[in-house]
Amino acid sequence: MNKLSNIFTLAAGTALLASGAISQTYEATFGHPHQNYATKAAEAFKAHVESATGGDFVVTLVPHGALGSGDREITDQLRLGELEFHLPGAGGVAGVYPESQTHSWPFLFTERSVFWELPNDAEYFAVTRDGLLEATGGTVRLLSLMENSIRHLYTTRGPIQVPADLAEHAIKMRTQTVPMHQEVFTALGSAAIVATGAPERYSAMQTGLIDGLEGGLASVWDAGLMEVADHVTLTGHMYEYLWLLTNDEFYQSLPLEYQQAVDEAAIIATSVNNAVSFQDSTAALELMYAADRQVYVPTAADLAKWQEIAEPVGRAFIEEEVSADYIEATLEALERTRARVGTRKSASAD
Repeated sequence: MNKLSNIFTLAAGTALLASGAISQTYEATFGHPHQNYATKAAEAFKAHVESATGGDFVVTLVPHGALGSGDREITDQLRLGELEFHLPGAGGVAGVYPESQTHSWPFLFTERSVFWELPNDAEYFAVTRDGLLEATGGTVRLLSLMENSIRHLYTTRGPIQVPADLAEHAIKMRTQTVPMHQEVFTALGSAAIVATGAPERYSAMQTGLIDGLEGGLASVWDAGLMEVADHVTLTGHMYEYLWLLTNDEFYQSLPLEYQQAVDEAAIIATSVNNAVSFQDSTAALELMYAADRQVYVPTAADLAKWQEIAEPVGRAFIEEEVSADYIEATLEALERTRARVGTRKSASAD
């Protein structure tokens, strides 16, 4: 089916839903992170589902903090049917589906276009969706993958241009409490890895308990961390997805027309999330420049030094945690994705 046919099919389905052909009312709770891009994605999801169903399918949005648990615990709530939709980061999925960690492989991605396009590989998406369903005993269905963050380095001393600078400046690093992240920054030469919760990052950096941390541009700026950090190194060492999930029993209980509305909403939410995330990251970087923070853009040679150390550490960790079949499927899908993106770039250049 070509794209034009798809558009007419979706339009016909939406018209059928809006006509009130299905009389039963459905209600669902959607748990989402507090970040602006995730909130906008959840709002777009809700708007489409409710519009496409003529208001007969009501979605209630609840920030994760109001659910009183972390990503992993909320995923368990989803499995139990205590909520119907959930938008966790990879950490909220890894406990039940270790394969989700594959996408955090250092330097697996080097550009947003490929990162955004990979989930559109139909074969790979099916492998990921079906793998998650099997790993969760048929309870959790993947609807889409969207940008969570592209992670960079922030320090109180520097500049940090290559890994050796971490040792030279004796940088004590705060990472996420994820073993692979900790192993990577130990190998890169950090003086120490210090475990602190996200709310303690500001005071830890202010008091010298830590000298550096890593994360997305928008989240670091919004948390006020650039008030205490002077240097930014745009390593882009890890890219991470948000996983839009639904309770599969709930999804399967919906009429086909409502499932279609949910599937459409997932596509729309992903586009909104990715666009807003890009916009927020760009705005945060501009604010860092305006605040006279020292922003270093690594050369290709410098990035190669980061990759030379970080990539094999990440590979070893992932090979222990993830099935060889999924690793192979990921690398093959990446090759196909890069080819598609490259073809489009060539066509636009002509």
